[in-house]
Amino acid sequence: MLKWGKNMRYYKRSHVHYSKSAMKIIALVFMLVGVTFLAVGIGFAIHQTQLKNRCTLEVNAIISDILSKDERHEDDDGHVSYSTVYTPVYSYNVDGQLYTTHSNTYSSNIRYRRGQTIQIFCDPDDPETFYAPNDTTNTILTVVFCGLGGLFAIIAIVLIIVLIHIKKKQKSGKNFAENELYEENNYPYDE
Repeated sequence: MLKWGKNMRYYKRSHVHYSKSAMKIIALVFMLVGVTFLAVGIGFAIHQTQLKNRCTLEVNAIISDILSKDERHEDDDGHVSYSTVYTPVYSYNVDGQLYTTHSNTYSSNIRYRRGQTIQIFCDPDDPETFYAPNDTTNTILTVVFCGLGGLFAIIAIVLIIVLIHIKKKQKSGKNFAENELYEENNYPYDE
């Protein structure tokens, strides 16, 4: 006949072991995802700052066109939907030469209209490189990626602190499973 205490002893040891292992893996995954998201967000911020520093020549640009493209979205069930996104085409003069260019970021809402004049800043050495202060897409991406990265990193840090706390409890003999094993081994119950 199997003894209940021995089976439980094995189960509890392995359960505690696997729980700690799972927590370590989860903490590692959360930390990696957090660091990756933070790196992307910081990359967006650095790029935006460098662009602002390079683009110092203020010019008035006319929205000469609005480019649109359809984006395809497919959910987990295989349902396909489409949405249209837009980006303005800027036309502006620098030293008597006309430049026409557009942003690499698209938005689902149209914030501009054809013929509208807006202020942009371009690179004096490369006028096709520009910065549009009204285009907040990169700022939003920076905040989203840094926010998510920070959240994942905080969750990972909390898990690491919990793991350290569990390890300290084990060393001091206050581990639930070890105390339970001690009680089972000293229990005068033998069937």
